[in-house]
Amino acid sequence: MNRTFLRQLLLSNTQQLLISAEGFTSAMMDAFPLIANDAPTPSAFFFDDDPPTYKDLADKALAKIQQQLHALSEFQEVNLTSDFSSNELPEGSIAYHRIWGFITADSRWYFSSKQFERDILDAEANPAISCHFIHANSPGGEAWYLDRLSETMRSLNKPIITLVEQCDCSACYYITCHSNVIAALTANEVIGCIGTMVETYDFSGYYEKLGIKIIRQTADKSDLKNKKYNDMRAGKPEQYVKDVLNPLTEQFLNEVRTSRPELGELPEDDPVFRGETFDTTHAIEKKLIDGSMTFFEAVASAVDLGRNYTNLETIKKNALNYL
Repeated sequence: MNRTFLRQLLLSNTQQLLISAEGFTSAMMDAFPLIANDAPTPSAFFFDDDPPTYKDLADKALAKIQQQLHALSEFQEVNLTSDFSSNELPEGSIAYHRIWGFITADSRWYFSSKQFERDILDAEANPAISCHFIHANSPGGEAWYLDRLSETMRSLNKPIITLVEQCDCSACYYITCHSNVIAALTANEVIGCIGTMVETYDFSGYYEKLGIKIIRQTADKSDLKNKKYNDMRAGKPEQYVKDVLNPLTEQFLNEVRTSRPELGELPEDDPVFRGETFDTTHAIEKKLIDGSMTFFEAVASAVDLGRNYTNLETIKKNALNYL
């Protein structure tokens, strides 16, 4: 079921993806495993009938992280949590949000921007949680719903820190750009790919070899039905680029510029705004990210950000009590 979902998403003509080329290739390989030409064609792939959900995998990863943290004396009191609405969390807990792999709007088996929105709102409402920690490694994915998620992230009061491990591209950067601090784990992370592309497939030749003839007819008054998609497949992408890709790109660029005002120093035709990717050093120079940290340094920064937030909130409450 998880690969069926991914196949439908990748092959749909109406879904726009914010993803790096390498990420798209990886997703296609996951959705359509290669079969040797001389091997018998199976009637079905033997996939796991009950694959672990994305939350299962994220919770398992967090458990290992907590074990590593608590092995060090200075982090034994630090609590990273994915139980965002719990009433039993210690004060100063850090909400751990994992953005790993292909991004979808709403899936149980891949990162879901809708579920992430619910998670950050739960964490934001929990007084025991003082900071959001985003652990990111994603080439991007589905563009739909990111505008609504961005609105929600702009409304947050608690600080957000992102640690990038390997890749923070396209749709992933659309999300993480709202962080107060973005740090890369090593000197060799890949950051950016701020732009929009579409890649689709024409299976008509394959169907013809199977003896399947596609018959399609539109009503007299439905001459524009699917026209921009059909034109794109026919090598005339102008309308699709103008009506679909360009507006989505402008939306993406505006969100990035608003969330990272430091990028306003760059000219409009800078490679940052044209879909280029950068390693850690150049991403820092371009102000896409703020620096490089180890995982433990990032956790320590999250603790400090959370403590400062809590102290400031206490001061505000005390000041209101005197009014």
